[in-house]
Amino acid sequence: MSNPRIVIRGADYEHTLAVAGTYEGFQFGYETMRPQAIFIPMLESRCFEVCEFSLANYIMLRAAGETWLSAVPVFPMRAFRHGLAVTVKESPLETLAALAGKRIGIDDYSMTAAVWFRGLLKEEYGVDHRSITWVTRPKQRFPIPPGAKVEKMEGTLEELLLNGNVDAILGFGTTDPNRPPRERRLRPVLRDVVADEQAYYAKTSIYPINHVVAIRSDVLEQYPSCAAAVCAAYIEAKKHAYARQLGTTLVPWSKLLWTSTFDFFGGDPMPYGLTDVNRLVVGRLSSYLEEQGFIESEPDIDTLFVTPA
Repeated sequence: MSNPRIVIRGADYEHTLAVAGTYEGFQFGYETMRPQAIFIPMLESRCFEVCEFSLANYIMLRAAGETWLSAVPVFPMRAFRHGLAVTVKESPLETLAALAGKRIGIDDYSMTAAVWFRGLLKEEYGVDHRSITWVTRPKQRFPIPPGAKVEKMEGTLEELLLNGNVDAILGFGTTDPNRPPRERRLRPVLRDVVADEQAYYAKTSIYPINHVVAIRSDVLEQYPSCAAAVCAAYIEAKKHAYARQLGTTLVPWSKLLWTSTFDFFGGDPMPYGLTDVNRLVVGRLSSYLEEQGFIESEPDIDTLFVTPA
């Protein structure tokens, strides 16, 4: 049986530009999509053979006994979450500790970024997520865990913040930065996000993983070598991006920043595979999912991933 052509769905990153191609006998295409446009249809109809997927949602599925989706240890999206909290310019909020007892708008309560942010609040700033009222959209990917204070409200997060319905939002893709500088109405809660994120990494070695690459289990059953081919495609694409220093061509001084950033992360800011540091990060996310009531107990990390020989 010949191997098929498979279209992988994922976000538009420099380090996935070369995923499309032939790897270990598989011909892969790569279609760029917004993550929300991947995750929700995948949960509702299992419509993609291979795709980028929410790591928190994947762990939740596995913890609930769902085995229709299998992940390989490829993590195409990481991000620190200190700068995710956004408020209005005139707000008195200046530290994440001040968010205790406030109202915070989020897109989806179970999204990986929100899980990381709530874990960060408790572990680094002493803020229990149950002290906060989380304001979110009516339709959620998963049921809200018991004990969480959640209100559902229509409107964009930016509208909720500007209208005074919330004190801050976890701000993905706000339109405010598109305004001329003097007309911008929002700012991060933290005044020096980069310094706080660097200090956090130096203390914890955690560079939060948000997304994983997942393969529908029926595809793996039919083509067991697909996992190895998918890993090879992502590894080669990342290697290609690193060699070309993609992302350094548009902004002055960015090549200097590239070098200093790679030095900061020990040569590879986005390691793939079940390395010690990736086990640490996945384990920390799993502990947050348990503490926040999404799963009953932390899973064995080795059971979460297909690890090609």
